[in-house]
Amino acid sequence: MDQKNVRENIERIQKRINAINKDALLVAVSKTFSVSDIEEAIKAGIKVFGESKIQEAEEKQNQLSGRYKDLTWHMIGHLQTNKVNKAVSLFGMIQSVDSTKLAEKISSACAGAGKTMQCLMEIKVSPEDTKFGISPDEASEVYKKIAAMPGIIPAGIMAMAPYSDNQEDSRIYFKQAKVIFDVIKKGAPDDFKWLSMGMSHDFETALQEGANIVRVGTAIFGARNYD
Repeated sequence: MDQKNVRENIERIQKRINAINKDALLVAVSKTFSVSDIEEAIKAGIKVFGESKIQEAEEKQNQLSGRYKDLTWHMIGHLQTNKVNKAVSLFGMIQSVDSTKLAEKISSACAGAGKTMQCLMEIKVSPEDTKFGISPDEASEVYKKIAAMPGIIPAGIMAMAPYSDNQEDSRIYFKQAKVIFDVIKKGAPDDFKWLSMGMSHDFETALQEGANIVRVGTAIFGARNYD
């Protein structure tokens, strides 16, 4: 994508976000996109980037860390338990904690690294078999288990609606996620504050339903090439 377009896209998206919730955090989903694309986003004021593969995130961070000191990286993809140690070293937040087992691995890795990791519980509100996540019925119980683990702060929830060309179709799933978030938040400390939902095609609906993190990639950087 033309570098000017990246900056213009971010400006346009940020205005749309601000019109609904000026305090919401825009995470630029940079997976599959180049370091030069990321640098254009940085120039436009983006400080938080989302990646879904450990090796790709590490390569990008190695290239960028010397030039930019104030970037934060979020793990947004499915995290395999055998890659937790590396994820803990690379990311400031893991948005995709989809099981108690994974949370235990993160807790153990954080203890070994002397680090505290903010995590979001990925809740499976979508009926799709391909989606990971904690069952809505188990969310409160899983939260209590994670909250008792050292080195890990359950800081909110993440959810994804099934893809649709009509973002209005996502609303029912975002409403369900917000109900779960509110139930847990009633008995949680102030650390539990993030509701991450909404992507390029439906972030405005997500914001209307209470999201305060949106994960936007193609609307910033253009279509992905997976070849």
